[in-house]
Amino acid sequence: MPHLKVLAFLFIFLTFFFTVHGQGSELLWLENDSIRVSISKKGAELQSIKGKISEFEYLWQGNGEYWADRAPIMFPVNVRFRDNEFYFRNVKYDMPKMGILKERFMTVKHKSNDEVTLSFVPNKEILHENYPFLFKISVRYKLTDNTILNEYVIRNDDTHSMYFALGGHPGFNLSLGQPNDRKKHELFFYKSLSAQRELIKNSLLKDSVAPFLQNETTLGFDDDRIPNTGIFIKDSVITKIGLAKSGQKPYISLILGNFPNVNIWSPPGYPFVCIEPMASHHDFEDSPKDIEKKSHLVTLKPGETVKYYFLIQIDQSL
Repeated sequence: MPHLKVLAFLFIFLTFFFTVHGQGSELLWLENDSIRVSISKKGAELQSIKGKISEFEYLWQGNGEYWADRAPIMFPVNVRFRDNEFYFRNVKYDMPKMGILKERFMTVKHKSNDEVTLSFVPNKEILHENYPFLFKISVRYKLTDNTILNEYVIRNDDTHSMYFALGGHPGFNLSLGQPNDRKKHELFFYKSLSAQRELIKNSLLKDSVAPFLQNETTLGFDDDRIPNTGIFIKDSVITKIGLAKSGQKPYISLILGNFPNVNIWSPPGYPFVCIEPMASHHDFEDSPKDIEKKSHLVTLKPGETVKYYFLIQIDQSL
């Protein structure tokens, strides 16, 4: 019957439309006079940082040839646990790489033109399979001039202590998206620094260090000290890291706020760099499987709340 054909066509069209456009409908947009930012409800992940004056896209856009993500929030693990699992009170739990937020949709609690807060509480599936602690995490983004506040508030709603790591993982375009220009750019540390880096293998920390900065203010991306793995600096003497064209001021910077550690990931030849503020850090190669014995994790007692933040700043005059 003709009307049934029309209904069938309409059903197919609507299914196609929401399949294709559903992701876009999950984006939240913030803007002020200087910048425009988008955030996905999925994982509260930054999707875009555009300057209204420069018209540049500063955030890595997830080319799967190199790295498909853009700025995942790592919780309750930084990168991964050994064997992607842990035990709590003799029960085994699987912990996905980057943690449990990355693939989960979050609830919008507040939204204005230049600010948004999203929150997440675990469901039964997560509590049973991945992370047995009752908690609430809130993620807030706030724009002020050319600066983006990234703020995380974690509350322990359980009757016993919870253990976690937390990290940002934003990727930034090198050379503002221009190809084959990596070697003309550098990391900028804003002051002369000396620091060692912890060695990483298979996204786990080894029990050894390597020389890194020797009274330096910059590090070029053609420097052979940059490994395929991350550059992890514990109890960081670094408080602010910029990306710049060689010999110029940074066009984007990340201020670590109250995050104590930082990981820098930019394998040779890659057209982006991730600057990752970390509370705690990766598991060690020989970390115990019992989460209560992982001494590097943050411990939050019942009823306690903790807040972490970092800032992203762009300079559109360059």
